[in-house]
Amino acid sequence: MISLPQIQSGSLIIRGAFMKTIQPTLLAVMICSVMSGCVSAQKLTSSDASQHSSVRLNQVGYQINARKRATVATDIQTPLTWHLLDAQGHAIAEGKTTPFGLNVASGELVQIADFSRVYTPEKGLVLEVNGEKSHPFDIRDDIYQTMKYDALSFFYQQRSGIEIKQQYVQRPDLARPAGHPHEVVSCFAQTDARGNSWPGCDFSLDVTGGWYDAGDHGKYVVNGGISAWTLMNFYEREKLFNPQKSAFADGKVKIPEQGNHDNDLLDEARWEMDFMLAMQVPEHKKVHVPVGDQSGHLSALKLTEIDAGGMVFHKIADASWTGVPLPPYEDTQPRVLSYPTTAATLNLAATAAQCARVWQVVDPDYSATCLTAAESAWQAAKRHQDVYAYDNFTGSGPYDDRQLGDEFYWAAAELYTTTGKAEYKAAIEQSAYRFSSPAGDVAATGDLTWADVASAGTITLATVPNHLGKEQVREARSNLIKTADVYQQSVEKQGYLLPYLAVEYPWGSNSFVVNRGIFLGVAYDLTGKPKYLQAMSDAMDYILGRNPMDQSYVTGYGSYPLMNPHHRYWGHSRDASLPVAPPGVLSGGPDSIDFSDPVAETMKGKCTGQACWVDDIGAWTLNEVTVNWNAPFFWVVSYLDEKAAE
Repeated sequence: MISLPQIQSGSLIIRGAFMKTIQPTLLAVMICSVMSGCVSAQKLTSSDASQHSSVRLNQVGYQINARKRATVATDIQTPLTWHLLDAQGHAIAEGKTTPFGLNVASGELVQIADFSRVYTPEKGLVLEVNGEKSHPFDIRDDIYQTMKYDALSFFYQQRSGIEIKQQYVQRPDLARPAGHPHEVVSCFAQTDARGNSWPGCDFSLDVTGGWYDAGDHGKYVVNGGISAWTLMNFYEREKLFNPQKSAFADGKVKIPEQGNHDNDLLDEARWEMDFMLAMQVPEHKKVHVPVGDQSGHLSALKLTEIDAGGMVFHKIADASWTGVPLPPYEDTQPRVLSYPTTAATLNLAATAAQCARVWQVVDPDYSATCLTAAESAWQAAKRHQDVYAYDNFTGSGPYDDRQLGDEFYWAAAELYTTTGKAEYKAAIEQSAYRFSSPAGDVAATGDLTWADVASAGTITLATVPNHLGKEQVREARSNLIKTADVYQQSVEKQGYLLPYLAVEYPWGSNSFVVNRGIFLGVAYDLTGKPKYLQAMSDAMDYILGRNPMDQSYVTGYGSYPLMNPHHRYWGHSRDASLPVAPPGVLSGGPDSIDFSDPVAETMKGKCTGQACWVDDIGAWTLNEVTVNWNAPFFWVVSYLDEKAAE
């Protein structure tokens, strides 16, 4: 037992701090991490609204040097007394809340309780405010240590074309046979959902492998591209800013590639890179595609035969939507290879150029393969700049994007950083997106998403050694820091203290929160200013429970974790023979704009912003999970764990 003297600072009084053992906080199936294995079987149930608390905080905990704040939903507008209780119920600190007022994004009156000056590691703490108690939480530096490996395990468990083996997953019931183990397909040669007849082509591709994009069995290059970039980007920044040791060195992650002497993070990214490389059209092969913007007449597409060599097919997916749940190994739907698009082609150009850099020393032959593919894709995209994806296939999402200037800039940035060639530098200089970075406004203009990738190019140019002049690098860095400043400043402008200022919340809103964490991390790497690291920590506090739902949006973590994501294999809530989702999976989160699924439809007009969410497998607009959302989640928790002592 360690006793500290009483310290008084402002409204906070610390009476003492004691090391205690943790109290059980989880409630239903066996929950265990990918690193520690299964150590107990505890009951987890779906969230019961009657047991939620008005004292909302990070249900996992706070790192020792981080600010520790809770948001209290209350109609009382005068300061309230709070007590921080240890695991035995003894008060170790007390203070007064600060009234915030109306939190517009949720329509609540809230106050803030700040207990940041408690620096002693503790387990099983509870914050009591005006008689209302929070869920238990910890103060310790390792709260994200296991979470980062669980977040990365998501990608292994989303793999297509390979058996998911028991020794590499958190629980035995998560193991499964391979889904789509032999995926050799040719161009679509039927009539699409809009009535267009497609003639097919004279070649086939073996596109076995890759990651399933989300809760369905589709595999998409444009979504896989930004996801693979995010994993490889963390590898690159770890080499640059933390070169002494990697948290993902060979053997650190439970995947089949253990023991191959390569970094495990690269191994996982390579699984997707191999798939994207396989989606490239062989040299001089011809394919019929819709050239030009034909979005105004999707039922009468004009198809033109082009030399598509070097272009990349947009997606491979089921011919029709399947029911939920459905394990991938039981999927009997025919698989449809959609046509090549400019967007998919540029995604390969960018990520394959990045691949060529990160594997240059590790595997020179693979590096050369990636670079050849990247440059071929770049040339193909220049020849065919306006082949767009449309919503004309059932069984898969369109991922349609007709604004491709950002993709051209991103690809040029990655290619220039890898090769130093004048052609790519000229493309950067001529781009309207040159050194662009998100605005940080309410509309989230320029925020990093699968459809808005310009800032990924700027991050690469600002942080990875290249042949730009010092002033140009300084400009790129300055723009990123300005973005981080806006993100950081937005934390204090809302009652739930997160770096995302908005009134209406879009589909996948949680991904905006964690993607902003990447920019805060970049700013901290470049400046060393703690405010950026703290804002990233605030983002995770929101994700893990400091939100109007009093909900951890991550499976396996917190008193009220995500339980029922929209996913065809992790469908336990509808089929008891299927598993509950593994720990470390991020929900898309509140969506107050798109109510297009049957569950969300019943909520339209009955919820506000941050409160438009439900933990239901059928709510794909609210509770979907995707590779491009778990990738920035992985990036942020890995970064916070790396910087725990700072």
